[in-house]
Amino acid sequence: MKDAILKAAEARMRRDGFHGFSFRDLAADVGIKSASVHYHFPTKADLAVGLMRNYREEMLAAFGDAGDDRALADKLGAVCDAYKTKLSQAGICLCGILAAEHAGLPEPVGAALKDYFIACRDWLISAFAGSGADEPEKRALVFSSALQGALLMSHAMGDPTLFDHATGETIRACDSGTRPRQ
Repeated sequence: MKDAILKAAEARMRRDGFHGFSFRDLAADVGIKSASVHYHFPTKADLAVGLMRNYREEMLAAFGDAGDDRALADKLGAVCDAYKTKLSQAGICLCGILAAEHAGLPEPVGAALKDYFIACRDWLISAFAGSGADEPEKRALVFSSALQGALLMSHAMGDPTLFDHATGETIRACDSGTRPRQ
């Protein structure tokens, strides 16, 4: 039941944002009473924090090991593929939509959101550093910013090909100047 609630909450948050739905809405989506939602998640903040933790783990698993032997372009491609899957399923990154609402989120939700972006940034830094890239922190920031921007533009314009074009160019740009692994 907890997983069904989380799945319904993710769909609602992606579409309506954090403040755009209630536990009654989730209960109706899942076919239970709202008290059952509260049983698993006492507050909406608890629900959002749990959802973002699951989302972070799912995305990092989809990226794969940042320190493995894949070429940098393949690692960055795996990141793009993970986001593209989310784009095709629901239109936008869950944490991207929540970032737009950051100022109005409860503190624990804002902290979980920050943890998500830190984990993704750290994964990218590790991937760039392992490839021998100069300034891996800067490259990670550029890649992440371009990726999130491509998601937003593609979603807003209703054109998933924009994501592919933007991320393909970003991978090529970020991969240039790296040294082959020894």
